[in-house]
Amino acid sequence: MTPIAALRRITFLKGLPDQLLVDVATKGGTRKLGPAETLFAEHQRCIGLLVVLTGAVRVYSLDRRGREITLDRQEPGESILELPLFDGGNYPASAVAATNDTSVFILPRADFQQLMLDHPELAGSALRYLAIRMRRLLKMLEAQALHTVQARLAAYLIHVSAGSTEFRLTATNEAIGSSIGTVRDVVSRTLRSLKEQGAISLKGRTIVITNRELLRKIAEL
Repeated sequence: MTPIAALRRITFLKGLPDQLLVDVATKGGTRKLGPAETLFAEHQRCIGLLVVLTGAVRVYSLDRRGREITLDRQEPGESILELPLFDGGNYPASAVAATNDTSVFILPRADFQQLMLDHPELAGSALRYLAIRMRRLLKMLEAQALHTVQARLAAYLIHVSAGSTEFRLTATNEAIGSSIGTVRDVVSRTLRSLKEQGAISLKGRTIVITNRELLRKIAEL
């Protein structure tokens, strides 16, 4: 994905004239990341507007025991942890490349701040966007607090099955973990557990729901 194409997909930039987005794209640069390479670390000063061009970026934090907790995962055309762009603070979490072919567009924060000054209507769009992200985060935290990983994974499988008995998991276990608030290894173990309980069967990345009622019960639906 080109920088201009990615910028056109950012929610709080969509209302800007196309020529302005072209100008923004020329002011930024592209950074390629190696496998699991760090884009930024928790408490680091804000780099600027970061938009995924290829691959994916995983945002995570560490708990008291040093375990990584995945908070989000950004795909091409999505911006990364925007809060410091607006409040001037440091990053509240870390971000690393989640694939082998990750590249990111970077617009320095000073240039983004000038963009905000020149186009104050961006502030309203940014506030709405941040409110949407906050609601999404609160829902994730609520799910983690009220439901076990097994329940969250069962609910995820029911959702992606779209009513089918047999379907293929297109997302990696790491991506699934990002969606339900856990890590890849736990997803793998939990899939095996659901199989042992008779709720599903596994054929590589193909899932067969052998007992939908049991899966719904585990999901607490």
